[in-house]
Amino acid sequence: MKNYAKCEEILHYICQNQEPGKKMVQKLMYLMERKGIDLGLNYSIHFYGPYSASLDDALHALEARGIINITMDHLTHKITPVDRNHFPRELEEGEKKAVFDVLSNFGKKSAADLEAYTTLDYVAHTMLGDEGTEEQVIQDVLKIKSKKFSLEELQEKYQVMKQLNYIY
Repeated sequence: MKNYAKCEEILHYICQNQEPGKKMVQKLMYLMERKGIDLGLNYSIHFYGPYSASLDDALHALEARGIINITMDHLTHKITPVDRNHFPRELEEGEKKAVFDVLSNFGKKSAADLEAYTTLDYVAHTMLGDEGTEEQVIQDVLKIKSKKFSLEELQEKYQVMKQLNYIY
């Protein structure tokens, strides 16, 4: 990962009003990269949607440095900052705007909803190269996710991603 300090600053903003799980952080960071913040995270499709091993490594490095705590809470790994006043200030103004736009649109969504949104986007953008139809994208997501999401739910979320200019 090439922009470690930017990830740390973004994590600070994500954690301001919640204790997110690792899955939520993965999805929010993915959406921020899709909005143009170059964090150097490489995503691949995973059981829970787009996943970055380098982001997971960075989270554990932050924990080892005493910046965050990662605790098991039921089935979720909750992330909490150790010192809410400590964070690097590496983001440019345009990047901060992108962070707050993503958090405004997706910050209060459940991890499961974020999984659906980001999987739709990953299939449309990465797997189909922004060339797939809505039907193709949704059918591919249904193949990947089996029965995790309904057709209607994916159609609704597809429209949201289209309105927010993730999917064209």
